[in-house]
Amino acid sequence: MIGLLAMIEGELMTGDVSEHLAGRIRHRFERRTLLEPGSTERDLRRSLNDLNHRLRYALGEYDQPPQILAVPD
Repeated sequence: MIGLLAMIEGELMTGDVSEHLAGRIRHRFERRTLLEPGSTERDLRRSLNDLNHRLRYALGEYDQPPQILAVPD
């Protein structure tokens, strides 16, 4: 799951995810309150990154909850 989240984030950054699929993911995240309505692609990438690091924390890779990190434009 960690690798999948990282792969999707990277593909979004390079523009290799269709607008349709990115919109579906964004809509799902908005419904689950992981994103605010009207979010941008950058917001989606940040949310994927945050989810990835929270999962790593839950699996014991980090001693403390991760801080929210900025993602590149």
